[in-house]
Amino acid sequence: MASNYGSDQEMERGLREHFAAEAQDLRAPDNLWESIEGRMDLQPTRHPVTQVRRKILGALKQNWFPMMATGGAVAVAASAVFLASRVTQDEFGISGSYAEAAPAAAPPAAPVEKVVVKEVPVERVVAKQVERGATPAPAAAAAPAMPARSMTQPPVPLPTPTTVGVEKVVTREVVVEKVVEKSVQVEASRAAPPAAASAPQAAAPQPAATPAAARPPATTFQDYRRQPFVATAEDAVSTFSLDTDRTSYQLALSWLQEGYEIEPDSVRAEEWINAFDYGYELPADDWGFSVTSDVAMHPLDGNKHLVRIGFQAAEVADDRPLNVTLVLDASGSMGDGNRVDIARSAADAIRQSLRPQDRLAVVHFTEGVIHDLTVEHTSPDASAVQRSIQRLAPHGSTNVQAGLNQGVRLADRIRRERPEAYNYVILMSDGVANVDATNPFAILESAYDGNALNPLRLITIGVGINNYNDVLLEQLAQHGNGWYRYLDNTNQARATFSRDNWLALSTPFADQTRAQVSWDPGLVRSWRIIGYENRVTSDQNFAEDRKEFAEIPSGAATTVFYEIELHDRALARAGQEVTLASVELRWVVAETGQSRSQRTEVRGRLDSSLDATGDPQLQLGAIVALSADRYGGLYDGEYVAEISRDLTNLEDRLRALNTSLGPLGAYQDFRFMLEHMAERARAQAPPAAPTGYSR
Repeated sequence: MASNYGSDQEMERGLREHFAAEAQDLRAPDNLWESIEGRMDLQPTRHPVTQVRRKILGALKQNWFPMMATGGAVAVAASAVFLASRVTQDEFGISGSYAEAAPAAAPPAAPVEKVVVKEVPVERVVAKQVERGATPAPAAAAAPAMPARSMTQPPVPLPTPTTVGVEKVVTREVVVEKVVEKSVQVEASRAAPPAAASAPQAAAPQPAATPAAARPPATTFQDYRRQPFVATAEDAVSTFSLDTDRTSYQLALSWLQEGYEIEPDSVRAEEWINAFDYGYELPADDWGFSVTSDVAMHPLDGNKHLVRIGFQAAEVADDRPLNVTLVLDASGSMGDGNRVDIARSAADAIRQSLRPQDRLAVVHFTEGVIHDLTVEHTSPDASAVQRSIQRLAPHGSTNVQAGLNQGVRLADRIRRERPEAYNYVILMSDGVANVDATNPFAILESAYDGNALNPLRLITIGVGINNYNDVLLEQLAQHGNGWYRYLDNTNQARATFSRDNWLALSTPFADQTRAQVSWDPGLVRSWRIIGYENRVTSDQNFAEDRKEFAEIPSGAATTVFYEIELHDRALARAGQEVTLASVELRWVVAETGQSRSQRTEVRGRLDSSLDATGDPQLQLGAIVALSADRYGGLYDGEYVAEISRDLTNLEDRLRALNTSLGPLGAYQDFRFMLEHMAERARAQAPPAAPTGYSR
């Protein structure tokens, strides 16, 4: 065949020019690295690998950037995304039923194809690579995805695959597709025997498999991992956003009442703690908070103490009008059970609770906004509003992004018309987003609100048991300047949004509320906060007003428990009242936008047992806090025996409170829950070692 070139030299020159042009097409954009690096600080973290991550970033910039500039960016980004899927499942405990069994009638040669979308913050990829000491895998290495497991568990072999599908892993920068094999139940991996070549830690006892019927199918949670003890010599300051949510507790109670077990990964201990009323005194005026602190000997460990700090907001009367935008999920998944009835009841209860000076709008969404049912802000009693709410019905896919975008557009328009009003956007959904953005941060970016002085407050209302995404709804509320609730029946929906309740919940007392506890390193050896794993923030952020810090409604209370270890010099003062720490609160006044702060001391006697305090609410709170904390770690295989022992002890202590708290429905509900939790832990605990004595 004749050459098109006059000589070998001309052919070589032509090839060089051709590949040089191709390389230009593959070149990374100039701001790619800054964009990826900026995404890595979406959520402040105190993770121990943070500093290492920074050093690795510098090394990556210096050593990998030349490769990226010549086309290597594609391979590096694809490798990072592939590892992101592995890190997300293996290390961060994002769990749920992501695959379905193939129909029985389908022949083996025709596997069911399923597309699963996961969105992974890029920061987790690099942080976990650093922690593991891993280097990026080649882009072409499309290994099977490992099933989700706890960080403390050894690797487990893949179960026999029953479904083959395409998994799409989405980051903020790049999309990569790979073929994966999935088993029917993610939980099955927790019971699989360790691989023969596993490290010695594989000998740790593994928790028993969760039966398929023990957990609602297709539920999505994130295991945030329990907080460790921190030596005050290394860090004496604890900083966190206050939290008044209690959805994790409500979900768990609903599951038990429906015949399911409580999923340990779903437990956020701070939301269990704050589900109860501890009877704190209101502040003397409406300027700030009353702060209550208590110290008692630890009921489970004689070498530790418990500290409770309670923050009680003032009750304020505020007659400012409200602009409310209801964003109602009308997707097909809402047809499961009575979800539509619950959402419709809650929406109508809100409508009836509003006053003539308030304004209400309604948005329905499926794969897009249903414009025929959209009602712009008008009187709550308008017939168009009532008709729109009553016509809520399930059909189509779930595009939360489209619904919220429309809701924010309407809310922003009415905010400009009525700047004196408080503004609420209320999303009612099961959280199962499957069209457009499905990551809460991407959704919030799309529906961004830049008005910090008169913000839109995003409330999320979860409905349903099966096919439910707790992660999405919780994160949307936390980073959307609002709060999150769960409703499991129409009566609860009407009670939650009764006129008195709704007016209290919709009257913000403080925005962007956070606390900082500074322990005395001369008295406190180490400390550990119970819960608040996804609300802990860096100490430097305390001075900044940030939207993700909590909104506190009028009259609301927030409670935090700490486990602490004391120095001998502190124990020598056991008969005295001792100041162990100072606590500072900062917040933004909702009405004026003014920043405020207040400081007080954390004091108590070190020789008082929990029983001797004479405060049954304090005792109940301690039992709730420790029970939720211990049970949340049930999948940490090597701790099952200890968790079983602690829950049995706490179960006995709770029974002892029956005389003082027995008439309360909250006490009876929690007793019902703790009995099930303790029984499950005992069933999963390894058998006791033989003693050699006869029975």
